[in-house]
Amino acid sequence: MGGFLSSPQKGAKKLLFLFSFFFFLFSGEIFSQSAVKTEKGNKIEILNANNWVSEELNGMRINRLIGDVRLKHDDALMFCDSAYVYKGSNTMDAFSNVRITQGDSLKIFGDSLKYNGNTKIAILRGDVRLINKEVTLTTNFLDYNRTTNISYYYGGGTMVNQKENNTLTSDQGYYHTNTESFYFKTDVVLVNPEYTIEADTLNYHSSSEVVHFLGPTTITSDDNFIYTEDGWYNTINDKSKFYKNAYLYSEEKLIEGDTLYYDREKGFGEIICNATITDTVENLILQGDVAHLFEKNDSAMITQEAMMIQIMDEDTFYMHADTFIVSTQFQVYDSLINETDSSRIKGDTLRTMLAYNHAKFYKTDMQGKADSIVYAFSDSTINFYNDPVIWSKENQITGTFIYILMSNNEVDRMFVDEHAFIISKADSLRDNYNQIKGDSLIAHFHEQEIRKIYVNENSETIYYAIDDDGKYIGVNKMSGRDMLIFLKDNELSTITFIKDPEGVMHPLKDVSPKEVILKGFSWRILERPNDMFDIFIH
Repeated sequence: MGGFLSSPQKGAKKLLFLFSFFFFLFSGEIFSQSAVKTEKGNKIEILNANNWVSEELNGMRINRLIGDVRLKHDDALMFCDSAYVYKGSNTMDAFSNVRITQGDSLKIFGDSLKYNGNTKIAILRGDVRLINKEVTLTTNFLDYNRTTNISYYYGGGTMVNQKENNTLTSDQGYYHTNTESFYFKTDVVLVNPEYTIEADTLNYHSSSEVVHFLGPTTITSDDNFIYTEDGWYNTINDKSKFYKNAYLYSEEKLIEGDTLYYDREKGFGEIICNATITDTVENLILQGDVAHLFEKNDSAMITQEAMMIQIMDEDTFYMHADTFIVSTQFQVYDSLINETDSSRIKGDTLRTMLAYNHAKFYKTDMQGKADSIVYAFSDSTINFYNDPVIWSKENQITGTFIYILMSNNEVDRMFVDEHAFIISKADSLRDNYNQIKGDSLIAHFHEQEIRKIYVNENSETIYYAIDDDGKYIGVNKMSGRDMLIFLKDNELSTITFIKDPEGVMHPLKDVSPKEVILKGFSWRILERPNDMFDIFIH
């Protein structure tokens, strides 16, 4: 019974022990949380002031500091001429000759400062300068978060990189101290002695010195003009890559493509996918999926679905080949000039375009193909190599080598060397062919039609004669050394043999099909392109 009566006292002691234990645990947790909070919000320390007045306002303790004020918060030191330190909120206001130093490299100056020791956010106003190594940022409005080490400015700012001699201005921007990178927005302009960049949005890494473009951007230099809406530029090695509506304008040439790589130092560019080079001087357009540009010698190479387009007055010239190469060379013609004095060297600039492998072209009044075609801009000649064939109106022209002389964007003369052969169909309903053959020939054009043909050596011809009613009266077979032919409305008008002529008129019924075909005859009408799209058919 006694044991039973004493149990309430024991129970009370146990309850008291448990209460004390839980109080200890909870108070320890509270203490631990308080310690963490205090650690996050370390108090702003006052290191020095010539005059120090402490007063209380609205229940808050205020320290008013004047003269050579020095304060500290964590690893940041702050200096100013005067300051208010609000002890309860762990905040401060600083005025005149404000300076913040953090570590060995970061310094910030301003006219005034609001600083919160708990959030570690510094708000600087008026003649603000942020200096980090070789980079100096000036603005009137700067917010600096010491926790993230990110600075934000607005209302206009200027960044100067002394090492690379770059000056950048923008309406607003962010600076990441840890990564030494800038993010600029609105009216961004970067000026370098060699170029100027204007952008809507720009990201710049000081450590790598690489600029990233986001939005419409232009790069202007003495050599060229570049536009892009996405890409990057390495200011150290002058290499860049541009995407999205990118183009480059240089030396009266417009260069476009889906992806444009450019090495400014080497003067080399590469375009991937939908490459287009427009030469405004020659009215020339080169297209393809891959293009290589050599700016220093004004040359380019186009491959993969490559095509050349040239505007010729009221017509357009289309050409396709596996590869196009446009090259520019300077040919010295005064060998007596001292070659060490380049300003006195005399010569001509020779620009040529080479189209090789499966070259084929289309123009409304003329079409043709060859394994290789060389277009010389300087003397307006077009050279056809390896099995060339040209169609001019009703005429098919072949030979071992053909070259055309242009005048005012029209064919003036055509030269056919070795195995020269001209064929035209005499009747659209029958397989009757007018033929001209010789060792070589020269065809003269007027208003885009052949008007005169001079055939050299071993000249032969077969042509079908018709009367005034358009009926056949026979077929002429003639030969001689040299031959002169005049045409009118693409039909034979007169034939004159210069020496040793031989010939006879045969009634149609007296000749067999073999007798009206000259040796080497080959009618290649199926290879003739009927429009610009046929030039891609081999």
